[in-house]
Amino acid sequence: MGSESDPVSWSELMPGGPGTPPAGPGRDPDGARGAALLIKTGTEAEWLAARRNGVTASEIAVVMGLSPYDSPFALYHRKRGDLPEVEDTDVMERGRVLEPYIADRFAKLRPEFALLGSGRELYAHPDRPWQLATPDRLACEHLGPCCRNGTAYGDLLAVLEAKTDAGGDDDWGDEGTDQIPVHYRCQVLWQMDVLGVTAAYVACLAMRSWKLRVYELAMDAAAEADLKIMRDTAGCFLDDIRDGRAPDVNWRPQTTSALKYLNPKVEQVDVTIGRQLAISYRAAVRRAAQAERRKELMTNRMLAAVGTGRRAIETGTGEVVATRSVYPARRISTAALREGYPDAAAACTVTKDVTKLLPAKPEKDTAS
Repeated sequence: MGSESDPVSWSELMPGGPGTPPAGPGRDPDGARGAALLIKTGTEAEWLAARRNGVTASEIAVVMGLSPYDSPFALYHRKRGDLPEVEDTDVMERGRVLEPYIADRFAKLRPEFALLGSGRELYAHPDRPWQLATPDRLACEHLGPCCRNGTAYGDLLAVLEAKTDAGGDDDWGDEGTDQIPVHYRCQVLWQMDVLGVTAAYVACLAMRSWKLRVYELAMDAAAEADLKIMRDTAGCFLDDIRDGRAPDVNWRPQTTSALKYLNPKVEQVDVTIGRQLAISYRAAVRRAAQAERRKELMTNRMLAAVGTGRRAIETGTGEVVATRSVYPARRISTAALREGYPDAAAACTVTKDVTKLLPAKPEKDTAS
């Protein structure tokens, strides 16, 4: 499933107009066979349509079931047009706003590179047009100043991906290593494969400390093996889209949201389900209730042990187990609002469809 858009030259990315396009290591510098294709997408609708026809670098982790932000089931139905595109979030906006800043800081740290692109260019693999990537920046050889456009660009050497870490994710390793969260590894390897480069850099801005950490990935044997699995899985995923075979549902909230969107109404009919599903559902409900009671019991024991203290410290290790806090929780009283300001309450009332699945209560044993 490939895009119908026409490819354009690398040189269109050059500041100041066309010039000699950068070529990846081992590639034809004239842009012949082996060079990635830059897909023309003049509008947002065209950009989204082109992405829908393949698997992008930001989607490959979803296809593999490794993304914490999406699910194969939801992605499948979006690509078939059954679901709307993902709505923008504050986290996504933060990433877009900080991307140029992170790229500029990387450029100062690594002046041997000249960076190209805006993070919106969509590339396709020359032999697999369904394999797509939108790298944040292209890292080319920096050849020094140029009177025509300010910088002389050499060969394309690597891709650069800009990330932020707001919560101190444990999946990030030491700076300079290739230890990054697995879903980002999928994304970056996919970009490297599309662009035909053997190196990639991930510049991660720690939001708390404002420190920039740079990670380096290489196209080694392990990366090649991972890419083989990813390409095969992506190909099967696109075949399933074509043939109408939806992925299995999983536990992720995005799957739940997709199911609610796909089934917005309730028809007054009974549906027969398999016995194994019925047994598994009842067991899951029972265990969830038991786990919740266990958690509440341990919470109460912790509160009793801490008393008026703030932190619970484990004996021997000195590790913090939990932190206790007391603070006033302020909220608007809807009852008072409706009573004192009925017009304002009515104007601020919104209606939202809610989907609930309530487990049936077990029948009582009436035997004597």
